[in-house]
Amino acid sequence: MTRSSEKTLEENDDVNANNKVHKLSTMFIVCRAIFFIFAAIFAAYASILHSNQKTQRGSPAEPFFDHPNIRDFYQGSLSELMHEITHVDFSFVMFYAPWDADCQDVKQEFIKVSEFYSNKVYFAAMNCWEPGSECQLTFKDVVYHFPQLVLYIGSHKAAEYKGIQTADHIIRFIHSVIHPITRIESVPELWHLRYLHDVVLVGHFNFKGIIGGNAYKVLYDTSLRLATHDHERHIAVAVFTNTKENDALDVDESPSLVLYLWNKRVKYKGPINALSVHKWVLQHTENDMSELNSNTILPHIKKGPVMVMFTPRNPLSTIIPYYHLLRRVAMNFNYCTNGTSSDPEDDFFTYVLKFGSLYHAGYEEELIKADKLEREECSRFLKKRRMQTQCITPHQKWHNMTCQNSVGFCPSVKFFKYSESLPYNRLKKWTLYGAPEQLMEAAKVEKCTLLERTPLPLVPKFLKNPLETLSSCKINSSFSFIALDSHEYSHLANGLGIQLKKMRHRTSVVIFDDEEVLKINSNEVTETSVANMLSRFLSGEREKGLRSMKDSVNFHNSVKDHQKDVTSVSIMELNTLSFSDVVLNSTQNVVVLFHSPYCSFCLGISNLFLTIAYLLRNIRDITFARIDGELNDLPWEFTMHSYPSILFFPSKRKSDSRLFPTSSPLNLHSLSSFILSNLKIHERISIMLALCSRWNNNPYVSQEAEMCIQDVRTSLIDGVSQKLAQYRSTLIKLKYSTSHDCKYHLRQKQRRLLKILEFLKVALLHLPRIQDIQFSVIFLDDLKSKLTLS
Repeated sequence: MTRSSEKTLEENDDVNANNKVHKLSTMFIVCRAIFFIFAAIFAAYASILHSNQKTQRGSPAEPFFDHPNIRDFYQGSLSELMHEITHVDFSFVMFYAPWDADCQDVKQEFIKVSEFYSNKVYFAAMNCWEPGSECQLTFKDVVYHFPQLVLYIGSHKAAEYKGIQTADHIIRFIHSVIHPITRIESVPELWHLRYLHDVVLVGHFNFKGIIGGNAYKVLYDTSLRLATHDHERHIAVAVFTNTKENDALDVDESPSLVLYLWNKRVKYKGPINALSVHKWVLQHTENDMSELNSNTILPHIKKGPVMVMFTPRNPLSTIIPYYHLLRRVAMNFNYCTNGTSSDPEDDFFTYVLKFGSLYHAGYEEELIKADKLEREECSRFLKKRRMQTQCITPHQKWHNMTCQNSVGFCPSVKFFKYSESLPYNRLKKWTLYGAPEQLMEAAKVEKCTLLERTPLPLVPKFLKNPLETLSSCKINSSFSFIALDSHEYSHLANGLGIQLKKMRHRTSVVIFDDEEVLKINSNEVTETSVANMLSRFLSGEREKGLRSMKDSVNFHNSVKDHQKDVTSVSIMELNTLSFSDVVLNSTQNVVVLFHSPYCSFCLGISNLFLTIAYLLRNIRDITFARIDGELNDLPWEFTMHSYPSILFFPSKRKSDSRLFPTSSPLNLHSLSSFILSNLKIHERISIMLALCSRWNNNPYVSQEAEMCIQDVRTSLIDGVSQKLAQYRSTLIKLKYSTSHDCKYHLRQKQRRLLKILEFLKVALLHLPRIQDIQFSVIFLDDLKSKLTLS
């Protein structure tokens, strides 16, 4: 074959190789393009699927109330509710969320209120949580909590209820709005109204011609505004209609607004409008009312001592004898007179302070008897009336805004006369027949139904000549008086050491300041006992009565025996009586855990406390105990301000007690280090050895236990060096000492140092032979007892 042929063949081979590489490259490019195409298709498909997803709508709203007296707008139709409100005088609306627990709790109370006021008030419920509803869109920034209770007066006025959500409290609120103003015609009536209420706002108007004019409208609007802040009506609003007696009250012009506080009166001199009058009343009553009725005690403690009375206070009761007893004591204490003043207020104070003496002995039985007679009369009256009105079924009238479907009133009860087909928006034009008689009967019906719900008054024992207390003018001392409801504030009474269940009428009185507490001695509260208690406190008798857990009606614990068992551990449960005997025992190192039933973190710490007590169960000179700091009163130096707290009392050095630092994390390592840091070297060794058993009782099975034993060995060596240095120092002092007493104490110290060195030497030699850690702990503990080092 020629050279040119060979060259041609080589060129052909090169061309074929290049073609093969080109084909592979082309195939790779095509595959990559196909891959990206499929990736784009999958991405587009996923995007399409995602865009087409539809969120599943929740289940349709269902009625929250199923009661004939309540119209439930469960779909949030706000416009329909507003339309119905415009046609009635009073409407009580509950804005709710169906899932809310508070709404579910208030539900039954709301139903009870609707049954009580079914003939006077229109009741409705509005679901303001329904997504996309009118209520949610309109009231999104207004209805910010559930439930929200609002009483509408017509269509232009509203008063929100923010008080305790029970039926009786709500009924009291509605009653105060329906009857916002009390009419009085004489000075004794005014004094009696002031006796029943903390503050009274009185309007002196001339009712000739226009009914009260603009001033009466301002007083009415002010009363409605006050109802939002004062649900139980501690501030009464009244109108004085007898202008002939204005001179006796030092009122020389009409219209006039006068605010009667417990110790003074203030005339209003600003512009006559509801907003200004409302602000003026609140400015003058914030301080004055709080001294006799407050939900906040801390500000008063900062000012000085506080007397607190716990007594049941039903919102429907007009007279609460125990509360007025406290008011008389407070007024007696704060009232100063020089006998020359001619202020009309003096007559009111005389009326209040001598109010009790107007009753003869045994008046409380007569009061209860009279109340029972009135209740019996009301019971007969209501029973007769219900028999006459059995044909009335007014429940459906709120469900249909015409009266076509409601059964008419019985002919024998002529409250109103109207057409059966009269539209509801014209019911306000009903004509009254026999108006005075029927109005009196309607008032009696309301009074009797309220009395039917109100419990009998709790009357204290009456004494003819109550003890007179010192006046604040004579002692120049600041003092506050507070009345709290026993049911609502029972937890506070328990914290102060008062067991209301054991007290007559669940009523008790306590005086305390920022340091001490003085409780009433007897289980019965009288005006004399309260006045005597106040006198004792002011005279400096402030012995603190200490509660003990054994006296508690809710908890009962006794001190357990501290048994030394190798398989069990016992933690002492201390109380007030046993605390000092245990923690001040000079032969024992005592570790005390202060806990509280209201402290959730205390449970985990109790388990930690039990763990370390179990590890140290074989050490006789250390005791673990715990005490409930809430149910056991202790001297102030042992009273903890936070829970849980751990206090360590070293033996023979009780004054050097230490509190576990609150800034440190509380775990097994930090707690054991805290205990060890407060012990002497010969006490520390046994505990360090016992703590090594948390990994394994055999130190050669666990690497951690073996390292722990090495730490004990290091501490022993350091301890021996330290005690030898002390021994040499004692020998030098003994050599140069010239005092006989000094030599005696130095020899005593020398002998003790020798015993400690003997103990440390034996412990150091024993470490390599340890097979069972807890057995070695018992061995060293016995050695310590033989050397009298415990």
